[in-house]
Amino acid sequence: MTTARPIALVTGAGVRVGETIARHLARHGYTVAAHYRSHRPRRFAAAFQADLAAPDGPDTLAAAFRARFSRLDLLVNSAAGFEARPLEATDAAAFDAQLDLNARAPLLLTRALLAPLRRAHGSVVNVADVGGGLVAWNGYAAYCASKAALVRLTECLALELAPRVRVNAVAPGTVLWPESYGAARRRELAARIPLGRAGTPLDVAEAVRYLAEAPFVTGAVLPVDGGRRLNGRAGG
Repeated sequence: MTTARPIALVTGAGVRVGETIARHLARHGYTVAAHYRSHRPRRFAAAFQADLAAPDGPDTLAAAFRARFSRLDLLVNSAAGFEARPLEATDAAAFDAQLDLNARAPLLLTRALLAPLRRAHGSVVNVADVGGGLVAWNGYAAYCASKAALVRLTECLALELAPRVRVNAVAPGTVLWPESYGAARRRELAARIPLGRAGTPLDVAEAVRYLAEAPFVTGAVLPVDGGRRLNGRAGG
C-alpha cells in the first residue's frame, strides 16, 4: 500500500488508552493500522487481530501488517494487562501473564517489524506506567515488574537500534480509572497528584505523538502523571 502519510501501528487500539492514541494519530495525519484482541476498532486504515500474550502472537501480527504495508513509521506498543494481585495470590502463571503481554510482546513485535521500521527511519513508543516504570506500588508486584522490564527494554533498544530507529516510552499515571474504583478511591488517588487532577487518555496520546515526532529524542521515558511520581510509593 502506497501513501504519503506516515504509517503507525498501534497495539491495543480497540479500547481505552490505546484507542485514544490511535484516533489521535489518525486525526494528525497518520495512516493507522489498529491491533486488537477482542474489541475490533472501526474507521481505521486496517485492523488486525492477534493475541500478543501468545508466543507466536507478535509474529502473527507482524506478518499481517507486512502483507498490507511496506513501511512503518511508528510502532506504539500500548496493549497491556493490569492486575492487582498480592504476593500470596501471585503464582507462576499470574507472573508470566503480566510479563508475556506487557514486556515480552513489545520486544518481539519490535523485532518482527524491524525491517520496515529501519526502512522508514521510524520510531517505537512503548506505553509503560508510573507503577513499576518509575515507582513501586503496593500489591502489584507482577504488574510493576513487567512495566519496569518494559522501561529497561526501551532504553536497551534505543541503544541497539540507533541511529536508524528511535525508541522511547511514556509512563502514564492516573489517566483512566479502573471501573472497580469507587468515588472515594478516586478522590484519594487524585489527592496524591500535585497538579490536582487526574489525567486523560488524550494527555497520553499527545505525549506519544510528541515522542514520535521528536527527531533528537531516544531512550526517554516521559512521565504523564501530573507529578504523581514525586510522591513516591503509590497503592495503585
